[in-house]
Amino acid sequence: MSYAIVENDLVTRILSGDLVAPETAIAFDGALSVLPADRLGWDGEAIVDLATLDAFFVGEDGRKYAVAGAGRQEVECSFDAELVKDADGWRLVNAADQLAELKASRIAVLTTACAEAIIGGYSSSALGSEHRYPSKVTDQINMMGSVTDSLLPGQSPDWTTPFWCADESGVWAFRLHTATEIQAAGVVGKAHVLECQTKLGQLSAQVMTAASAEAVAAIVWEAE
Repeated sequence: MSYAIVENDLVTRILSGDLVAPETAIAFDGALSVLPADRLGWDGEAIVDLATLDAFFVGEDGRKYAVAGAGRQEVECSFDAELVKDADGWRLVNAADQLAELKASRIAVLTTACAEAIIGGYSSSALGSEHRYPSKVTDQINMMGSVTDSLLPGQSPDWTTPFWCADESGVWAFRLHTATEIQAAGVVGKAHVLECQTKLGQLSAQVMTAASAEAVAAIVWEAE
């Protein structure tokens, strides 16, 4: 014999075999005991396989019940159907919902790509030849501090500051920068961040106006 422990019209536990079942347990067809508990429910008279139903009473939390109850809305749908709640109540997810979810997912991917691009470094010829500068958050703060220091009144005309960068051969080192050079490198760094943010804004706008899943999928962050 199989028994079900039912809470709020849903089966929370299945008991099988020779045992003394709790008084509140409900006996049911043993053939259903092979099913997972979350696929079983109480329809007011017996334990049933929810997957065999074509209409449900959906609770405020989105769970599907086989029996009516307070705060539950009747919806014609299958057990595994995706539902969404709008101003008129629960309904089946439609193509517009799926496209909106796809757009949100794509913008999240683009946002991550933008963040990675921002901290991926940038090139500047502030030292007279092309050098690669780091641009992680700490690097941006250090650059801002160096530029600010270079602008303070009373600095010596021969003021310099070391800053970490790589030459055209890829050799990283702390290289001395004059006030003009560190300011020039800082300007390029800020432009790099703004360029990435602008690109994200443009791509996100394209995603929002895309009319199909294929159009959304075609919008990608291409490395410069």
